[in-house]
Amino acid sequence: MNQGDPNRPNPDALLKTQERESAGGLKIFLGAAPGVGKTYQMLQAAHELKRQGVDVVVGVAETHGRADTLSLCEGLEQLSAKEVEYAGKQFREFDVDAALKRKPDVLLVDELAHRNIPGTRHPRRYQDIEELLDQGITVWTAINIQHLESLSDVVASITGVRMRETVPDSVLERARDIVLVDLTPSELLERLRQGKVYVPEQARAAMDGYFSPSNLSALRELAVQAIAERLDSDVRETMQSRGIEGPWHIRSRMLVAVDGSGQGETLVRAARRLAERRKAPWTVATVDNGRAGADERQRLEKVFDLATRLGAEVRTLRGYDVAGEILAFAREQNVTTLILGRSHNRWWHLRKSTSRALLKDAEAFEVTFIPVPRKQRRRVVERFGKRSYWKDYTWAFISVVAATVISAGFDKFLPLGNLSLIYLTSVLWVASRTGIRPALFTAALSFLTYNFFFTVPRMSFQIAETDVLLTVVFFLIIAVIGGNLAGRLRDQVQMLRGSNDLAEAHLQFTRRLASAPDITTVRIEAVDAIYAQLRIPLVIFQPSSENGDLEIVTRGGPAQPLDDKAYSAIDWAMRNGKPCGAFSDTLNRLPWRFEPIEVEGEVYGVLGLRVDDMTPERYRGLAINVYVHQLGLAWFRTRLAANLSESRVAEETERLRSALLSSISHDLRTPLSSMIGSASTLKSMFDRLSDEDRDSLLDSVLGEGERLDRYIRNLLDMTKLGHGTLKIDRDWIAFTDILSSALRRTRNLMSKVRVEREVEEDLPLLFVHPALIEQALVNVLENAAKFAPDNSTLSIRAHRKENELIIAISDEGPGIPEDQRSQVFDMFFTGGEGDRGPHGSGLGLAICHGMVAAHGGRIQALAGPNGIGATIEVALPLIESPEQESNRELSE
Repeated sequence: MNQGDPNRPNPDALLKTQERESAGGLKIFLGAAPGVGKTYQMLQAAHELKRQGVDVVVGVAETHGRADTLSLCEGLEQLSAKEVEYAGKQFREFDVDAALKRKPDVLLVDELAHRNIPGTRHPRRYQDIEELLDQGITVWTAINIQHLESLSDVVASITGVRMRETVPDSVLERARDIVLVDLTPSELLERLRQGKVYVPEQARAAMDGYFSPSNLSALRELAVQAIAERLDSDVRETMQSRGIEGPWHIRSRMLVAVDGSGQGETLVRAARRLAERRKAPWTVATVDNGRAGADERQRLEKVFDLATRLGAEVRTLRGYDVAGEILAFAREQNVTTLILGRSHNRWWHLRKSTSRALLKDAEAFEVTFIPVPRKQRRRVVERFGKRSYWKDYTWAFISVVAATVISAGFDKFLPLGNLSLIYLTSVLWVASRTGIRPALFTAALSFLTYNFFFTVPRMSFQIAETDVLLTVVFFLIIAVIGGNLAGRLRDQVQMLRGSNDLAEAHLQFTRRLASAPDITTVRIEAVDAIYAQLRIPLVIFQPSSENGDLEIVTRGGPAQPLDDKAYSAIDWAMRNGKPCGAFSDTLNRLPWRFEPIEVEGEVYGVLGLRVDDMTPERYRGLAINVYVHQLGLAWFRTRLAANLSESRVAEETERLRSALLSSISHDLRTPLSSMIGSASTLKSMFDRLSDEDRDSLLDSVLGEGERLDRYIRNLLDMTKLGHGTLKIDRDWIAFTDILSSALRRTRNLMSKVRVEREVEEDLPLLFVHPALIEQALVNVLENAAKFAPDNSTLSIRAHRKENELIIAISDEGPGIPEDQRSQVFDMFFTGGEGDRGPHGSGLGLAICHGMVAAHGGRIQALAGPNGIGATIEVALPLIESPEQESNRELSE
């Protein structure tokens, strides 16, 4: 609604300006075609900036082997490219991390539309730039006009080539500055002939195809239009943020004001011809003041559909003052031309028509009147012929009769002036219940009735006394003003109530979709929410994953049959991404309306609504497109989340598979190779070997066999832990018994170190699976012994801390880096040595973690005592044993 003060700054424009200036600035060098000199001009500007003392760094500069462009790179700091391997080949890509670490004042990143090699942080370079901007780095980049997403179809129709690498228009909108780098077609073709754009063979093919003079002229026109639209947007944003009242006649922009009188289609067609001649953007707008009936709204629906097909933007404004709302919107949008239909005043009109009011107040605009047929009389006849209006006027008549009866009862007790208040009450009642026109009718009828029955001479419309005349006249004036104000207030309340209900419904719908974790839940929540509000049958169709046929995946309300025409409409909406069925231009005789669920050009499914009992006005008022858009966004979000989750699972599976294969290749092949070598030596050289050599070879076979046995046991234990089939048979056992057994099993590994035990006395019994905890200790001890230097000390400490038993095993080895301490319990983690490391498969500590966690305990890696070596700390829960409980009861 009109805010009254046109010079008040627009909060949305202020916020947009603040957001653009708070992050890093984006400067785009825009060209009509390759070879116009975008990179060259960008590098020239960078040298000028460097001479001014600004920290400028080149992140990426695509020189395409041009000597003059290469020479400009000299003297500017350049970031090293990142080597990326893909499909067995090495590629060089922009290093985002290096740019963030360097963080210059201005960073040059060429080729905005570039598609990154798979495996890099972002799939597209413009996403790299957005991350840099969010970190406060100013970025300069370059792009050709054919790479803009909104112009993809236009460029394809002009050149016959469809661009695969496109950039969303939102990136261009985010730019703080846009520089148009322009060359005439003849100059660019001359550069092609000289080999300054492509090598001679490619240049000749380019001039015969994409670089034809007609194509270059058309692309140049598109680039100029893009710059003009951006300048126009900047001007309007500046005016709104500073509260400047427009218009500024910089670029022609047209506004067509329509209503439901039946003249709108004539205005729209005439405006389309005028906009085409002027090459001007145009908007068709109407003002909803709550008075329009169903017929007028239906005519407006047709006008808006026609305007949309002809390329106009359509807007619905809300407010009581039609002329004021149109002028306020025109100033806000920097409109230069108002297109109106000539209104024909009648003698019964109490105020000026909208066109006359606009003509009076629109001094700063060019106002164009389009001659239209006189249809006002038909509108009045239609309005009074409607059943709802007759009902309103019936209530008006009844209220006047009731006021007359009540006044007659009080005629002997109240003076004449007080009786008018009874009629005034009836006027206000009718105004609050129906609207302005019935209220004015009530005021006029009350004036006549009051004069006829209660003024002298009675039963006559004559007035004999002057003071009575003043009373009657002032009564009429007050009744008209009061009825008008009350009716206007009622209309505004109804408008606000309807807008609030619709906004609340959309908000609840968005909240329900935002909490949905997967696509199935999104569909169910969407159907439930829409059905709860509309109470009409609806369905969602989606292509089958097996054969691609459309199938119903979610249904709301009672099931309704769908014939072949309905399925044809669904298929058409899916293929074309446009609504069809009822209230559309395609198969509009169907009782169904089918809305494509689309995001960023991809159609995920189709929403079908049974609307056979609904009017076009009612359907448009429900703003179904908002529901469909929110459903599409939620569908896209859950699909993206599912894809990311699948990618992470696939990446983790591949990592584990590679680690397992590497581990098997080392931990299985190495013991087997050693055993085979020792056994073959014994077999072939048994007689020539001494007893000592034979024992050594046999010990080697036995040791490698035990090593292989441990590895296979670890794999089996890890498999049981992963599948949840590891059975926990708990029993009461002393920790010292478990420790002694574990030390006996690892005595060979412990022979090279000194073992120090520091176990607190009278430790309570553990209620655990003895074999599992023993295996966990064995794995920790083996790990410590492998990393411990010869003749070093390996300490084992155990003490009680509240309701836990703390076991700490420390060595004096190289220790575990702090950033790897949480990773040592991951499967196949070997500190980066992989299958070349001498310290095993990386399964031992992972198994410890699983076994300890299965008992409700925890395990962590810490620094060793005094910062030397590493410590693995295990905490197991302590439970009071039956013997301890019995002793406690006896002591009590």
